Amino acid sequence: MPGPLSFLATNNVHHHLYTFPEPLSLLPKTQMTTLLQVWALPAALLAVANISATWYNAVSKEVPEPYLVRVYKCCKNDQALMSNQDEFFHIPQAQKYCQGDYTWDPKITTPPGLYLVAKLLAPVIGCDTASLRALNVVALCLICPLSYGILRQLRAPAISQLEKSAVTKAENKASESNDSSVLSDANAALNIALFPPLFFFSALFYTDVMSTLIVLLSYNVLLKRSATSRSVFSDLSTVVVGVVALFFRQTNIFWVAIFPAGLSVIEALKGSASSTVSRRSGNPRDVLQRSWNEGAVHDCGVEDAEIQDYVFLLFSVAIAALRSPLLVLRVALPYLVLLGLFAGFVAWNGTVVLGDKSAHTATIHLPQMLYLWPYITFFSAPLLVGPAFATIAALVPKQLQAAFQIPASFSSKAKIPGILVTALFLIGAFTAVHFNTIIHPYTLADNRHYVFYVFRILRLHPATKYMAVPIYAVCAWLAFQALSFSSNNRGALEMKRDGACPTSGEASRPPVTISFIFIWLASTALSVVTAPLVEPRYFIIPWVIWRLRVQSSPASLPPEGRSAKTSYDARCGTETLWLLAINIAVTYTFIYRGFTWPSESGKVQRFLW
Repeated sequence: MPGPLSFLATNNVHHHLYTFPEPLSLLPKTQMTTLLQVWALPAALLAVANISATWYNAVSKEVPEPYLVRVYKCCKNDQALMSNQDEFFHIPQAQKYCQGDYTWDPKITTPPGLYLVAKLLAPVIGCDTASLRALNVVALCLICPLSYGILRQLRAPAISQLEKSAVTKAENKASESNDSSVLSDANAALNIALFPPLFFFSALFYTDVMSTLIVLLSYNVLLKRSATSRSVFSDLSTVVVGVVALFFRQTNIFWVAIFPAGLSVIEALKGSASSTVSRRSGNPRDVLQRSWNEGAVHDCGVEDAEIQDYVFLLFSVAIAALRSPLLVLRVALPYLVLLGLFAGFVAWNGTVVLGDKSAHTATIHLPQMLYLWPYITFFSAPLLVGPAFATIAALVPKQLQAAFQIPASFSSKAKIPGILVTALFLIGAFTAVHFNTIIHPYTLADNRHYVFYVFRILRLHPATKYMAVPIYAVCAWLAFQALSFSSNNRGALEMKRDGACPTSGEASRPPVTISFIFIWLASTALSVVTAPLVEPRYFIIPWVIWRLRVQSSPASLPPEGRSAKTSYDARCGTETLWLLAINIAVTYTFIYRGFTWPSESGKVQRFLW
């Protein structure tokens, strides 16, 4: 029975792609650029709505019943295993909530946030399978503007203040509307919504889309809390959003408490210090002395950092925190409340997992942090082409660079990894792979998931898993390079040249600091290394947070007479095409490449993440 959102299933929804009217091409170039920038976010949102509606239509038509349930035999005792994170469990549980029945299916291990949303909106949209799936379509559409808002907040406040001091509010508003970074940020927000493991589950009733939405909302609250003076209201908002996030997934505790707490404390310590250390230093005594005497935090940009800078960061933060314990407590208080509430839940429940605990026992699984890097590299390949070529160019002798007309500025953007860093990574990776590789029974027994085929390759020969270690190292290096590649410096922003205009507002994005890298890595590790099962869904939030911090391409200095506000990061457009290609391949395979198991003849099995 169709629900109130059955309009998504009409045949014409995905054909209503809007285009600009013909007279737009007759507008002056500056007016056309401004109009495109004003409509950048609405166009991105419209694209997400159309594409997700098309995917929703196809799933509603071809797979109207809840999908899927994994039931199979495995292990030495031929034990039956059943997954409990599928629509087969989620939809009946949500429908029980809609009817006022709150009895819990013991096979379900995640909190009831998804079902509470269904219960809340049931009077409006209904509670049939199609209506429940449509909730994730709406959630995916909301992720797009929320990501855009975060990207805009991540622009450098210092340069904004510089502009505001030089122009009136009206002029500044006009300047912001002409900022070409609006286009890049809207495109990046579109790409986040199109991220394949996230987009795929938008047409099914899973927790991932709404969980990601709430975590992004928490990140947005963090940025707003940092940009304004902290208040009781902001603290309360932080706790409320964090609690809501925990109702969707337990591992969200790391992204709504640990991650923002770390960023907030370091920001507060840097703000209270009489001086800051923003450049790398080779003298540890000098760094520690300044931390003790002045409360300075050693936090340089990723592009300038060496391995010792991360060590200096830890020591300087520890010393600065000891000098200002009340400040640390005040900033971290709402996150400590969240951690306390979560600890109370674990004590009451006896473990983190709800329901069936036998198949989801927490364990240490360090190679999860190695699988992250090929994951990022595959889905973000267009963003990593530049860093890859820059690294290759940096290795080319100067004479060949000149012969092939490789700009010196391009090759200088690359930073070759040091021998010590490479050696430590390889030693740690080989050790983790040898002693801690875990392959869950679900992975080996279910050939409907792409991870099954990845591990089939890794298990072709005992040496294969070791041969993958250099691949992990290269992918990790490219992922780090993307966070520092193409960032402009403040001097370039303020510089004027003969016959040239200043760089565009795109250059105002602040560099990614080593403190962010350290906290992001720690939060990612805490959220995935305790999971014995390897699933692409587990890496969605780490990828989204990483993608939000990827640097824009540098703004050019065009000749005088041409606008400096028209630059555009072409990598975003290429990334959109790449993500669309992956989504088309995966969704086509899901819908039209079904197969059957001999043990369940007549029942169509489908490939999915």
